[in-house]
Amino acid sequence: MTKRRSNWYIYLITFLVAGVIVYIVSNALLNSFYESQKRGDTNTSQNNGTVFKPDKAHNFTILTMLSDEADDAPDYYMTITYRGDTNSVLLMPYLKNSYMKGNTLEKAYQNGGAEAAAKLVADATGVKITKYIKFTESTLIEFFDMAGNTTITVPTQLKHENEDDKTMTIINKGTSSFTGRQLHAYLTFPDYGVKDVQYPCKVQGSSYTEFINQNFHNLSEGYIEQYSHFLINFTQTNITKQDYEQKKQALLYSFNYANEICDYYIPYGEETDNGFEISANSFATVKEKITGEE
Repeated sequence: MTKRRSNWYIYLITFLVAGVIVYIVSNALLNSFYESQKRGDTNTSQNNGTVFKPDKAHNFTILTMLSDEADDAPDYYMTITYRGDTNSVLLMPYLKNSYMKGNTLEKAYQNGGAEAAAKLVADATGVKITKYIKFTESTLIEFFDMAGNTTITVPTQLKHENEDDKTMTIINKGTSSFTGRQLHAYLTFPDYGVKDVQYPCKVQGSSYTEFINQNFHNLSEGYIEQYSHFLINFTQTNITKQDYEQKKQALLYSFNYANEICDYYIPYGEETDNGFEISANSFATVKEKITGEE
């Protein structure tokens, strides 16, 4: 009977070679991971081993405006505040005849453009506001449609007849999904049939809040790049690509980790001969809500 020869040494060599290969591959993967951490290439950006979270340094407030055409003065004004320290967005709509610091928004814009209007609100509130975005009817509708439809509840049916061409605009009562054009029509409706002079501000605040909460949660980097490109290149704004890059990481974090990120506040006051004069107490509330400081 022939005795088999043992191949133990072949198994040993194979085991040693496999171990070396595993070591080399594992070491390469680990080095690649640590290099990506240094570059910030991972999905969750880290700094010195700590997961990135936005803070007060990322906070900013901008003034948005809306007019029919690019050369027209705005009919609607609203500040948008992003707070990285609370992962929140706060909207504050203003009437165009809002009176503050001896001037109205409308007159400030007429005399000095968007920068002057932003400065007026900044001086009145004590909040830094140097950046602005001015939409037209067409650019706002396009921006709405880029983000998606918005579900809005209209409390009562609205009707308005255009005196020039006798066309009738009707917005039905109830809850429905609004396209960009429908949402713009609701936001700029000539007469809501309500005596409250600030009711348009309520429509603005509540509708834009729904638009942001419904369309910006779980926002990917690709979409936020697309939106920022549109705003920087197709609206009247002094926001730059560099401004956006400095805030991008914070915005992505907040839009992905916070539910119902947006809310609104309407600065209150009373009608006077000068315009709608915002209360000093309301401006104190504005500053507190925007900065977190009393």
